[in-house]
Amino acid sequence: MSASAMHPDLTAALEAAFPGRPVEGVTSLTGGFSGATLLAFAVDGAPYVAKHFAPDPGDPERMAREIACLRIASERGVAPRLRHADARTGVTIMDRIAGTPLRPTGDPTLPGRIATTLRRLHDGPPFPRSPSRMDFLRSLDAQCAAVGGVGLPAELVRTASELERVSAPHAHAAPCHRDLNPNNVLVAADRVVFVDWNTAGAGDPFVDLAQLGVFAYPRREQRESLLEAYLGRPASDEERARARVARAIALAFYAAGFFAAGARLGGPSPADEDARPLAEVLAAFGAAPERTHPGTVAAALLREMRREAQDVLRDRP
Repeated sequence: MSASAMHPDLTAALEAAFPGRPVEGVTSLTGGFSGATLLAFAVDGAPYVAKHFAPDPGDPERMAREIACLRIASERGVAPRLRHADARTGVTIMDRIAGTPLRPTGDPTLPGRIATTLRRLHDGPPFPRSPSRMDFLRSLDAQCAAVGGVGLPAELVRTASELERVSAPHAHAAPCHRDLNPNNVLVAADRVVFVDWNTAGAGDPFVDLAQLGVFAYPRREQRESLLEAYLGRPASDEERARARVARAIALAFYAAGFFAAGARLGGPSPADEDARPLAEVLAAFGAAPERTHPGTVAAALLREMRREAQDVLRDRP
């Protein structure tokens, strides 16, 4: 792609960030489900990434919140360095990190490095409040209904609401990323950084940890080790219980996201009778996403949420 073929907002942002300097090697990057335009390019040999996310008429403050969170995260060193941000046009420009998305590895130091980065984020300056997870879930419910004629499973919405009630004391405890799937965790030789801050805001830090556990740390002992690395000590019984609630929440909201993605793809939704373990389904999806319907992933996440929530909600008032 040539610079002249870009959206005018991107062209203006590049000129503002790098006045009079040639932009080279512009290429499109594959984004996630957000629909944002991502471009990689170089200026004077240094690599950068530009993101263009059209302002949301239903949430006019969304971009301003994202930029506020991103600026703090950049200054804390837990996000790539921010070079330009414009809430009006929805364009941000950041350094491009020579890292790879989080994947299973035999490196025994990696969980500790990730935990250190996460702790640095959570111990930093506060983020602005953003819409709650239930607001986000209701939005996905409406998307599913609009696209496929059927909303999210009623069990999912009901259980998520109950879990949110249990976790309410921690709902705005720390600045959080709030979508730590493996593609949003970049591992470089010298550091770990988080990208894609569009859902960031004040939140429960244990849910950030739990999101990492859903995809990257499928075994219980892995998640317990990550929690211990994050705390810097063995977890108390209360902290382990809180981590289980957070895991059920993370499973619920990722299930909702995959149900919405499946609705957008169309076609038959896979039946809940596919009883493969979650780790197996996620491994298949990670290896060949085009061969695994998002609805299959959603069903596996829902089953795991059901199992976790049954225990954490039992005997609660």
